[in-house]
Amino acid sequence: MSDVVFYVTAHTDDALLFRGEGLFTDLHLQGVRTVQIVVTADDAGRTDGWWEAHEAACIESMTGTLTPGTPTSARIPVNGHRIQRHTGPTWALYALRLPDGNTTGQGYESTGFRTLGKLQRGEIPSLPAIDGSTTYDGWDDLVTTLRRIVSSERGSMRPWVNTADHDRALNPGDHPDHYAVADAVREFAATDDLDRLWWVSYDVRDRPANLSGYAYDIKWFPFRLYGWTMDRLMSTPPNQEEWDWWGARSYARTEAG
Repeated sequence: MSDVVFYVTAHTDDALLFRGEGLFTDLHLQGVRTVQIVVTADDAGRTDGWWEAHEAACIESMTGTLTPGTPTSARIPVNGHRIQRHTGPTWALYALRLPDGNTTGQGYESTGFRTLGKLQRGEIPSLPAIDGSTTYDGWDDLVTTLRRIVSSERGSMRPWVNTADHDRALNPGDHPDHYAVADAVREFAATDDLDRLWWVSYDVRDRPANLSGYAYDIKWFPFRLYGWTMDRLMSTPPNQEEWDWWGARSYARTEAG
C-alpha cells in the first residue's frame, strides 16, 4: 500500500465528481497522506469571488471529512514559482490558480483567452496565474512544476497518482483542461515510478450507474461539503444536475509504475 496518494485535477470539483469515493477512502486510511493538486482556479472567467469560493469549498471537502478546523495556508516556492499550499494533519492541497479554459478550450476574455491547451500547443508563450502570483514560461515549465510537487510529497513507497484519462478513445468528449492536465501527468508518471489511476470524466454520464450503498454515500458526502460551502459563500447550492449525471458512476483503469 502507498503511503502517499495524489489527485491531480484541472478543477476544484473534478476529484469529487469522478473519483470521490476514492478520495474519501484515501483521506481515512491510517498512515496515508492525501495530496491534491488543482491546476486551474476554476474561475469560469469571473472576478466576483467565484474562484476563491471554489478553492475554499475544495479545502472543506478534504478537511471536513476528517480533520475539522482551520488548515494552515502558505505560499511556498516550487521550481521558481510561488504556489498556495493548504495543509491539514494528513493531507495537502496545492492550488496553482491558472485560468479556466472553458468547455470550448478557448478560455475567457477576463483572462485574455489564455488556456492550458494553448500553452501545451505552443500557441501562447506563457500562462500567468489569475491571482498574479506567478507565470509559467512554456508547457515544460508547468510540467516540471507538477513533477516537483509530486517529488517533494512522495513518501517511502511508490505512490498512486489519480487523474483524468489522457486516452481520448477511452475517455471521449472530456473537458480540454482535463486532457491537458492528464497529458502533463503522463509526461512524468511512468519515468518517476508512479502507479496511475486514469478515471473517465464526462463520458460516464452515458454509462450504467455502478455505485450504490457505502461507495455511493462516501462519494456523496465530500461533494455535499463542497456544495454547502459554495452555497454559504456564493449562494450557489450543490449542483444536483451534475450529481445526477456523474454521482452514481465511477469508471477508471490502472497502470503499474
